[in-house]
Amino acid sequence: MKVKVKLYAAFREIVGSKEEELQLADGTTVQMLLDEYVKRFPRLDRYREHIILSVNKEYGRPGRVLNEGDEVTFLPPVSGG
Repeated sequence: MKVKVKLYAAFREIVGSKEEELQLADGTTVQMLLDEYVKRFPRLDRYREHIILSVNKEYGRPGRVLNEGDEVTFLPPVSGG
């Protein structure tokens, strides 16, 4: 299945692209996708606990199974006052 991955801020700089289309195996979860990105781009590991992932503009729980055409977004942590 194909999914689109959008990357923002430091994640875009690490990966070298603001968007990728990936071919994934059926049954791939959000956590599995994140693990694959950390494997491909080890610098992402330091953000692992703080990455906010969304799937189709909704919070992407780690166990959520991805589907054909899903859009996954890697968002940096947000802080402010």
